[in-house]
Amino acid sequence: MTKKDNKEVLLQNKKYFVIKFISSLFIRIFLLLIPIFYSYSIDSITMGNFNQAYIMIIMFFVFFMLYRVTEVINQITYYKLYSALYKTYLKLGLYKTCNNSLYSLSRFSMSEYSNIMSEDFETMSDYYTTLVIRIVEIMETIYIIVYFFTINIMIGYLTLFICLAVLFLLLYFNSIIARTNNERKLRNDKRISLFQELLLSVKEIKGFNILDVAIDRTNKTVDDYVKWNNKLNIDKYNLKQVSLGLINVFEFICLFIGIRLIISGNMTIGVLTIIYSYYTKLGDLFLSIITLFESNINVKVARLRIHKLFQYATVNYGENENATDVKGNIEFKNVLYGNKNHPFLNKVSFKIKEKTINVITGPTGSGKVGIFELLLRYNRQHDGKILIDDVDIKEYDSKTLSNILSSVRRDPTFFNISIKDNLSIFESNFENIISLAKELKIHDYIMSLDNGYDTILETNGSNINTDVKYLLAIMRVFLNRPKIMLFDETFDFLSKDLANGVLDTLKSLKGDNTILIISKSKSIIEMPIVDNVIMLNENKIVATGIHEELLKSNKEYKKIFNKL
Repeated sequence: MTKKDNKEVLLQNKKYFVIKFISSLFIRIFLLLIPIFYSYSIDSITMGNFNQAYIMIIMFFVFFMLYRVTEVINQITYYKLYSALYKTYLKLGLYKTCNNSLYSLSRFSMSEYSNIMSEDFETMSDYYTTLVIRIVEIMETIYIIVYFFTINIMIGYLTLFICLAVLFLLLYFNSIIARTNNERKLRNDKRISLFQELLLSVKEIKGFNILDVAIDRTNKTVDDYVKWNNKLNIDKYNLKQVSLGLINVFEFICLFIGIRLIISGNMTIGVLTIIYSYYTKLGDLFLSIITLFESNINVKVARLRIHKLFQYATVNYGENENATDVKGNIEFKNVLYGNKNHPFLNKVSFKIKEKTINVITGPTGSGKVGIFELLLRYNRQHDGKILIDDVDIKEYDSKTLSNILSSVRRDPTFFNISIKDNLSIFESNFENIISLAKELKIHDYIMSLDNGYDTILETNGSNINTDVKYLLAIMRVFLNRPKIMLFDETFDFLSKDLANGVLDTLKSLKGDNTILIISKSKSIIEMPIVDNVIMLNENKIVATGIHEELLKSNKEYKKIFNKL
């Protein structure tokens, strides 16, 4: 995460920061005043001025109640600021995810990405939320030191010395704890990744009866994590105890000096109670500073992992002013995609005309899917240009491109919400959704489910019929109404009758849309509605044109087609 990204997040929530600072400031002022009124009441009692003592006790009570009320306000503000920050970080994280290439995202394990989106953004949110009160507490520490100088010069110097000594101690051990924490984080990622691996491998573990192997791997991974986790906690605990111990030693020295001053008539008992109270506060304040340092350590680790997510995300795409007038012409010009030495698409060039149905075909691994990945900007090509209506695809902003292009993926996924809610994202009129479901012949199936359109979908659609899963994915495209529709082997997964029904619908849409279908099905390639076939082999274009003509004129096309 860049400083600019983080600054934008913080500025978006500046209102909550101001409220948090003001409430924190009043809390610390009240906490400083409360011991003073208490000490005045002690001195008043000592001097026999009981009326003054009553007044001081009342003031003590009033400020104590004000402190309690302000504490409630401060806590509410904390949760509001924390929530606002986390949502802003999360929104930015999702934005960066969607503007990342698939190659970049493939560097993450599921556990690592999950930790970034949950733990790391939470760490950032908590750090900046609590940073406000930590700053106020540092101001309070400075006030206490200055106040002690006004009481007695020696007590002032002793307090200043111990504060600087403890601060130096914290700074010295901070880097050591940071390294330990980083090691713990790395092992925690491995631990979570292992648990996910075990869940995915249950069938293999049961089938081969290798539970002992799984337990052994788990024990080694967990032992390694526990070792570093324990080391981190022990180091932090020892640092706290040493710091507080040093403060306690100087507290007793200052109290001893205070007693000597009382004996000589240069200090009152009430002031001695303030010394004791403020030194107790110093202990609490340095605990807060230790917590701040610990949070800073966690933030540094979080930033490194977040940076990995943000590193290759495209920040901005251009804007095409004529995007609303897109016709649907597509052109690839000498496109090199994938590994330069073993490219997925090797200097591929072709044109697709608007308002046509096109089939992209070829043997497995020939690079067909790469065309869709580049059109949808899942990744970026190394060389060449990709044009829509003679405009470079990079010139379209993300929102505009999503309105131009929509796809049905080979493995469609859904949000873990109802069928109705999944489709309502693209069409607010539920009657239109029902009408399309009837046209695609899945309305009756949906209504046969226990909860009908309110049935909650599994993310991978595993709780519904396979045909219905793909038809729901097709419905999303139809409801989105893009100019260009992409179908990645969709019809190879559908039953013949349903595939023909959808293809009939595509025929009616042909007058307004450009349609691309990846398929190895001969029956689809041979359909009269197909205007153009693009055949790839070994990551290059073999032929483009009308199927019947290619069979007659292109021997390589015929040879590959017969093997499909």
